[in-house]
Amino acid sequence: MLLTPKPEEREDKAIWNGFQYKFQLTFQLYNYYDFFKRILYRVTRDFMMENVMIIEYRHIFGCLFDDDGNTLSLDDELAIFHEVVRTI
Repeated sequence: MLLTPKPEEREDKAIWNGFQYKFQLTFQLYNYYDFFKRILYRVTRDFMMENVMIIEYRHIFGCLFDDDGNTLSLDDELAIFHEVVRTI
């Protein structure tokens, strides 16, 4: 796939500079394990209600943290996905 113009030549990328600080503010919220679990459930449920047949989770492991700010283990993160799927 050929992108034109090249990403570094695009003039519209500067518009995102004003939003960057907002992305940084919400990054911590989305990676808090309890919020992540809730949003994962709602997104998955909504897809299923819209008759989406295949849902592929894409997640960067090692970003979720608990109440004390400690990073969750891989097993704990996978348990969140399994819990959400079982709940639905």
